[in-house]
Amino acid sequence: MSRASGSFIEPSAQAQDRTVAALQRFPLVAGLTREEIAEIAAQCSLHRIPAHKRVFEEGERSKGLWVITAGRVRLHHLMADGRQHVVGFRAPTAALDLSSALDGRPYTATATTMDDAELVLVPRGLLQELGKLYPVTVRNAIDLLCLEVRQRDITTAIAALKDARGRIGCALLQLARQFGRKQGGVLRIDYRLTRQDIADRSGVTVETAIRVMSDMQQRGVLRTESQVIEILEMEHVRDSASCEDCQFECSVFAPLLAEPPCEAEAI
Repeated sequence: MSRASGSFIEPSAQAQDRTVAALQRFPLVAGLTREEIAEIAAQCSLHRIPAHKRVFEEGERSKGLWVITAGRVRLHHLMADGRQHVVGFRAPTAALDLSSALDGRPYTATATTMDDAELVLVPRGLLQELGKLYPVTVRNAIDLLCLEVRQRDITTAIAALKDARGRIGCALLQLARQFGRKQGGVLRIDYRLTRQDIADRSGVTVETAIRVMSDMQQRGVLRTESQVIEILEMEHVRDSASCEDCQFECSVFAPLLAEPPCEAEAI
């Protein structure tokens, strides 16, 4: 696939405002003024992509950096047996595959919309200019790349070292850091996820994900409503993931420059 399966949004004052608003919360341009961000936004394009369509495919050469302004996107690899291995879920203000956007090499994963989405495309030529015009973006890019690398390394290691229950527990804790919202004593993962999504994220079969999560629900650890997972007993999830003896630092899954999902010690 050579282009996103969506439509280009013609430039307008409203589209420009949405682009600026999204980029203002994007960590790559942290430290720039609104006027500077508006100048960057004027050189970007806004795209609307329907649900369950590809933004780009693994192996396709990068044309720039995609930043989500609305909707949800999953990044995944297609495995030899036809299953998808999810390397991450993304929400508004998140970028998709920064490393490929910076070096211009092929994307390292496929990005698919989970519902109707809107994304800003920052052209690669503009990305290259940002470092010269605004040196702070170089430091920001390094920080973001380090997070990407650590997240992928941890995800790979967990898949190799932990059993199915441990993988699912880790996936839930990581998702809680990314999208969690405290509501009383309950931590709500504010991101709709099916059992298939959890299976693909954990590297297990959907049957295993259903079995493990059903057991957690029966024991009062979780509850699910309209594909939104609520964690009722965080310590039980931490036990299933063997957090006490774990060598991985999963704080890297917390979002940057976003409203904190919850208190770190709660996870």
